[in-house]
Amino acid sequence: MRVSLLALGLILLSFPAAAMSQAEGQPFDVVPCPVRTWTEDPPRIAPLPGARVFTGRYDGGLYAIELPDNWNGELILWAHGNVNPNNPGGTVLRLQMPVLREHWVRNGFAWAASSYRCNGAITGIGLLDTMALRDLFFKFNGGRAASRVYLVGVSLGGRVTTLGLREFPSAFSGGLAQCPIGQETNDVRVAIAAAAEFITGVRPTVPTIQHDLTRMQQVLGKSPNYTEKGRQLASIQIEITGGPRPFAREGLVSRFIDNIRFGITNTPDAIVRAATNTEMRYSIADGLGLTSTELNRRVTRKPAESQLRSRTGPFAETALFDGQLTRPLLTIQGTGDLQVPVSQQQALKRAVMKAGNEHLLVQRLMRIPGHCQFSEAEQRRAFDDLVSWVRTGVRPEGDEVFGNLANAGLKFTDPIRPGDPGGLSIEKTGVRRAGL
Repeated sequence: MRVSLLALGLILLSFPAAAMSQAEGQPFDVVPCPVRTWTEDPPRIAPLPGARVFTGRYDGGLYAIELPDNWNGELILWAHGNVNPNNPGGTVLRLQMPVLREHWVRNGFAWAASSYRCNGAITGIGLLDTMALRDLFFKFNGGRAASRVYLVGVSLGGRVTTLGLREFPSAFSGGLAQCPIGQETNDVRVAIAAAAEFITGVRPTVPTIQHDLTRMQQVLGKSPNYTEKGRQLASIQIEITGGPRPFAREGLVSRFIDNIRFGITNTPDAIVRAATNTEMRYSIADGLGLTSTELNRRVTRKPAESQLRSRTGPFAETALFDGQLTRPLLTIQGTGDLQVPVSQQQALKRAVMKAGNEHLLVQRLMRIPGHCQFSEAEQRRAFDDLVSWVRTGVRPEGDEVFGNLANAGLKFTDPIRPGDPGGLSIEKTGVRRAGL
């Protein structure tokens, strides 16, 4: 029996996301959606000049696809970041528009995006819902598949990107992961929470979390107005997230307490159960009344549920990334990001090097405070360089993420942000190991 390409696309579209993954030969189970009542905010997107837009609902939530009239034959799947279902508006499913939309359409790229079927730390679901967009595109493009597919994501969507290249190695030509979270980020948060418990003598629990964090903040102070104990914890956070670097202190303003909040361990969440600080080597600047030796000896160690961190465990998304790449991966990372810090990039590179795939990884650092606050120019250059790498095989330049990062990120930051140390000596920037 002969089946037309369009009919085949409609058949595939009817499969649930998990079944589609099995069709790829890479089945895996996912961390389930949080138990919530989800509502939807349907997308209202006017097409850019010379393009058509398709929007609607599918098993993966809400979708948008934009197809330029001068389509170059290539497709970008865009994966958005985490929406916390516990925050106001966190149970509403919405599309998050990519910053590079106009750049993509102007250059002939089609793109597609999903709201995902739920919100939260649902990397596996986010990946499967993003993968299903290929079949929607196939349908709306008259049964024509893309010659190349790029996976581009930010934060949790960055983890969707790295996981997607790992789990579906033949589906993509390359990936751009912006500030991608990984399981090691959760390790850092657990380590920070343990250090905070040791320094303050307060151990937060889920039922009393807000009260406990208030008590901690009374002991620690509030960034940047730390108490003596607060300076200790601030130094520890900077050291274990990659060391002194541009805008690290500024990045602490929004994350000083939240890194404790998201690191408390008495929670049933699989991602936290998979986290550990057992092997974490703590460090603290000199002259703050606490030594690294004492800290490492006395801090509470939280073991992981090892099966959750294993490739043979129940969830691919809680396992440590093993560096198995077959397609080019370019990452961009902010130096002052204390939510998904530079140490996550270091863990990524170690895994890729161990697997012998360093030639497929390029990492770039931008001198910015906060989480994923990249300029359009920085994102545009990274995407264009990824595309050139895929098309020509010529690997672009990157940054070294190991070693002394006190003046890192000068090569790719565009523009230089207000308050940047400007390449001055460490003594003049205030980025000192004891200067908090």
